[in-house]
Amino acid sequence: MTRSGRVLIAEDQALIAALIEAALADEGYQVTTVHSGSDALAALGGPDSPFDVLVTDIRMEPGPDGWTVAATAREDQPGIAVVYMTGDSMSDWRAKGVTDSVLVAKPFVPEQVLAAIASLLPGTG
Repeated sequence: MTRSGRVLIAEDQALIAALIEAALADEGYQVTTVHSGSDALAALGGPDSPFDVLVTDIRMEPGPDGWTVAATAREDQPGIAVVYMTGDSMSDWRAKGVTDSVLVAKPFVPEQVLAAIASLLPGTG
């Protein structure tokens, strides 16, 4: 099944970002990838916005973390779906994550990110 939608990936590890980007593109999503929180905030306000989905790492260097990126995204686009990725910040999700978001624990396979997105977007699950 081919999916559609615009996805912003914010991940500072290039290999992880590339794996997710390839999996999403193969499914038909239009993907923009950035490698820092600052670049994510710029993309959210840039010409490629609005996005349907934000897939963000929580700990990114340099700049704001994924919690901040997602909160800012939701302020600007209340309907944006948010998928967090983390290896060590799972316990903070309930307190710091935006409502109606999904957290995917690292390590993961790209299909887990696809499933998380499908669970958040109407008509794709």
